[in-house]
Amino acid sequence: MIRYRRISVHDPEYAGEKELRHRVLRRPLELALSEEDLRGEASQVHIVAQDDAGKVVGCLLVLFSDERAKVRQLAVDAAYQGRSVGRTLMQLAEEAVRERHIGTVMLHARVTARGFFERAGYAAVSDVFTEVTIPHVAMEKRLEPCA
Repeated sequence: MIRYRRISVHDPEYAGEKELRHRVLRRPLELALSEEDLRGEASQVHIVAQDDAGKVVGCLLVLFSDERAKVRQLAVDAAYQGRSVGRTLMQLAEEAVRERHIGTVMLHARVTARGFFERAGYAAVSDVFTEVTIPHVAMEKRLEPCA
């Protein structure tokens, strides 16, 4: 059973989150998470998915600035892809955005993941651009207000 929860950079699960992000998002590009990449993460919302053993198998971050929200660094362990972990993490991120009464969430999606985000209701709002050496597209979703 997968458990989902918000963590902070001070929680022990943060190390597992960083390891997963490195393994899934950076290592395939022959890149590493740098101190620059991690700067400012203390003020971001971190949501993790953990297996029964407590291993972090999915994660994402939500960056809030002014009246905007941006989902960053969605990563799911390969063994858990296709099991709704990413979809559930996105739903929890949207819940965190609604809690702050922000009506739109945006993200930079890898072009290879564009379909995943479109199925979740996101629409492209930019042409393709390069970020961390690979093609991305900016996407947004309007959220329904909190009930």
